[in-house]
Amino acid sequence: MTKLTVPPTKTALIIHGASNQICVDSRDLAKEFGRDHKNVLQTLDDLLADHTISRLESKPSNYRKRGKEYRCYELNKAGFLKAMPFIGGKKSREGQKRLVDEFLKLERKLERQSREREKLSCQVARLSGKDSRSILTDEVKKFIDYAKDQGSANAERYFSHITSAAHNALVIIEPKATQVRELLTAIQLSHLSTIELIAAEALAEGMKYGLPYREVYQNLKNSIAGMAVLFDKKSLLLSDSEGGQ
Repeated sequence: MTKLTVPPTKTALIIHGASNQICVDSRDLAKEFGRDHKNVLQTLDDLLADHTISRLESKPSNYRKRGKEYRCYELNKAGFLKAMPFIGGKKSREGQKRLVDEFLKLERKLERQSREREKLSCQVARLSGKDSRSILTDEVKKFIDYAKDQGSANAERYFSHITSAAHNALVIIEPKATQVRELLTAIQLSHLSTIELIAAEALAEGMKYGLPYREVYQNLKNSIAGMAVLFDKKSLLLSDSEGGQ
């Protein structure tokens, strides 16, 4: 597992790449609190033994020094906060203040990075989603002409009907919205792309075999409904300014 030591602080707060979990090494706790590391280890051993700190909040580890191997602990935020009052030492107040401040600082940094990644993921998904949307749009245009040739008087409405059916497979929209795609998460956008491609295929297949336009449309709705059961639908509440009239 990749570890990143975050500068420029004196204490090495370690971020585990897999889960973005902030941890602190027991050796750094000893330095901050002005205690011998062996004493900090004894305190942590006692806290683990009486379950004040759980195994999920601490991780035993080893380090090498002058050719010898020694043990240490890495504590996550919960483990660190529980252990602090018991560590004591000559610099207990100073150490607690600085380490808590550093934890909070890094948490804010990770939250910002997480929001930025989510924003980028949405942008990428929207860009890739344009491919599936354009494919569906092309098939809907063909289907509208197809329905008109079979005598449909309201074929133009199929564009909004099919778009709404795709959106409603993913989210419950309250009230009606005109820019639903912009409000979806990256995962929902990915699911929407799949639904749009399935809808486009249903239209293309129906027209290829010359089915009545109403049957083609019903087959499309059935295909979308079959996909909808795979998703955990969420309510998408919109303000009056966002909803369509």
